[in-house]
Amino acid sequence: MEVVAESVAGIDVHQKQITITVLIGSSSVQKPKRFSNRFGTTTAALKACGEWLTEMNVEKIAMESTGQYWRPVWQVLEVFNFDMILCNPRIIKNIPGKKTDQKDSEWLADLTRCGLVSASFIPPREIQELRESTRSRKKLTQSRTRIRNEVHNILQRSNIKLTSFVSDIFAGSGLKLLNLVVNGEVITLRKVSSCMTKRMKSSPEQILEALDGVLGRNDLSLMAIQMKLLDDYDRAITELDNLIDEQLAEQSNLLHRLQDIPGISRKTAQIVIAEVGPDVSPFVDAHHLASWAGLCPGNYESAGKKHGSATLHGNGYLKSALVTAAMGAKITKKSGLKDYFWRLSSRMDKQKAVIALAHKILRIIYSLIQDGTTYREYKKDQRKAITLAANN
Repeated sequence: MEVVAESVAGIDVHQKQITITVLIGSSSVQKPKRFSNRFGTTTAALKACGEWLTEMNVEKIAMESTGQYWRPVWQVLEVFNFDMILCNPRIIKNIPGKKTDQKDSEWLADLTRCGLVSASFIPPREIQELRESTRSRKKLTQSRTRIRNEVHNILQRSNIKLTSFVSDIFAGSGLKLLNLVVNGEVITLRKVSSCMTKRMKSSPEQILEALDGVLGRNDLSLMAIQMKLLDDYDRAITELDNLIDEQLAEQSNLLHRLQDIPGISRKTAQIVIAEVGPDVSPFVDAHHLASWAGLCPGNYESAGKKHGSATLHGNGYLKSALVTAAMGAKITKKSGLKDYFWRLSSRMDKQKAVIALAHKILRIIYSLIQDGTTYREYKKDQRKAITLAANN
């Protein structure tokens, strides 16, 4: 195979130590010289590793994205101005056989020397920090949802049917009624009426009957604990929202332009900027970005025949955000994206049409970021006029 770099290093990263293999040799040399070394993962040890690699005149360094262990290694070594490549472990799996750290680092170095390692996208430091904030918010939101579901379960097994008459028991009148239960108060028709608003469709008598359940002592204690956890999660999520707003202060223009796209909410726009960044130049085109996000169907060819397959693995945070945006866009009134969805759903499964719509939204996002333009809505009558003008 053709040699693209004469001095490369492969790093196998773990929590306590890293294993390094350096290959040095020109393209005319069949067997390059091999040098191996091991370093700890403390800052001082990683700096010593960078100095050793500098003495070896290493041009390229490749490492796997192993959990979070690769990040401090990357941050320390990037100061030494190496040409660094972060690669997906799923793509560069080693050949079957006995697996060791040394063999893994050698395999990485061999692939890098021949230019067979594709680099993963590493955003700038400020975008990495924004990404950490948005991902933390999503995890906290999911945890809050689990706590809420547990509260629902306690109410159901206690035969308290409050959720049958109140759409949201964690806000407004629903929360006031729920607190009556949690505080162990004697629930009367007068107390129920004082918690209700005029907009509620149910009568106080119906709510009182729904609250007539048997909440045991243990379930009451569990309910109180869950409600305290919900308060903590609410405060933490609010703090994260404020932090994300601060981190996106310089990207306010892009944030507003993304929200012009049907289905893109403020939080979805924040996730898009956190995962893609304000610059799409690392991606060759919109299709490359869609493939990275996992919104492109896979394909393979065998015996001269091309076969399709399901969408590939990609950036799960960006993919889920865009699918959510597509679900919103397909019900937006007077939207060209809604028309696009229903045209697709007439000839394919609706789930596939949602993925295709998410793909289209991502291509629009790519264009908006690349050109610095705003979204322009094309409705059905405009599309017909353009088609007639083209035919004439």
